[in-house]
Amino acid sequence: MAKDEDEIHRLKGRLQSEGAGSITDLSNQAVKWLVMESQRFTRSAREFTEERPFISLLLAFQIGVAVGRWRARHAKH
Repeated sequence: MAKDEDEIHRLKGRLQSEGAGSITDLSNQAVKWLVMESQRFTRSAREFTEERPFISLLLAFQIGVAVGRWRARHAKH
């Protein structure tokens, strides 16, 4: 049993040294940054809609029309 544990420990060490550890770290940092930026954007959008509700409504309508046109173009192809 101790021999199996030593083998597991050796393989874990090898996996960490040869594995994608640094890629995982970079991925985690990228996801963390993305979450922080999306939270900041959401907070800014919320503040903007509270300060200027009519303009926000107009922007939402324009975005909806643009998305509808984009979908219609891509649905034909």
